[in-house]
Amino acid sequence: MKKLFVFLIMLLVSIISLGYTSINFSFIFTFGSTNTTYSQYVKLRYINDSSISTITFFFKTYPQNIKINSEEFVVYSKNQKFVTGSGKIFIEYKNNKYEFLLENEEINLGLDQDVIPNIKIISYTKKVSPNNDWYNDSLKILLYSNTYGYIKFNNLNVEKQIRPGKNELYFPIDYPDGYYKDKLTVYNEKGSFSKEIDFEVDRSKKTATKYILLSLLGLFIGFIGYTILNK
Repeated sequence: MKKLFVFLIMLLVSIISLGYTSINFSFIFTFGSTNTTYSQYVKLRYINDSSISTITFFFKTYPQNIKINSEEFVVYSKNQKFVTGSGKIFIEYKNNKYEFLLENEEINLGLDQDVIPNIKIISYTKKVSPNNDWYNDSLKILLYSNTYGYIKFNNLNVEKQIRPGKNELYFPIDYPDGYYKDKLTVYNEKGSFSKEIDFEVDRSKKTATKYILLSLLGLFIGFIGYTILNK
């Protein structure tokens, strides 16, 4: 009985310790004619079961060298999965840096080719005031994309390009004052993403933002000039 009790305690400790150690994945694949072996799953950092996200990299050719949160990795195939926690993650590929937001998901990333767009709209200007006061004069959109593509509105004659990662975009609005609903579309050769957004155009409330910024700029230039003249 005593031996059974000790065995159960050791088993419990072993199970608990698994949550704080690296996962030893046993799926091994052979890559190309060089017979290079690689793990199908690569665990990036400590994660718990409630916040797992999985990244698949789609490249035109393999292998490719990348950095994830400053740590170097080699991607051998689109079958390889990188397992990490959720939240912001930073990736570097061919001297380009990308910021992504993971939300307990499986995501495909296209850093040198198109994949089906997976778009997260974080925020946008819900009240636009195009009155040239430098405050909400345009419709600002903050979003994360997993691929290259183009973004447009149904009723705006403007199209902008987006890149993988975080994008901050501004769309000029020349509508009369009122409430509007428009359809935003992100597309590329692989597919599209669409979402309807509501916003208001109101030119009645003009702020002093423009004049405050110009005054601060004037003070700064004046200070620099004064400093140079009195050297």
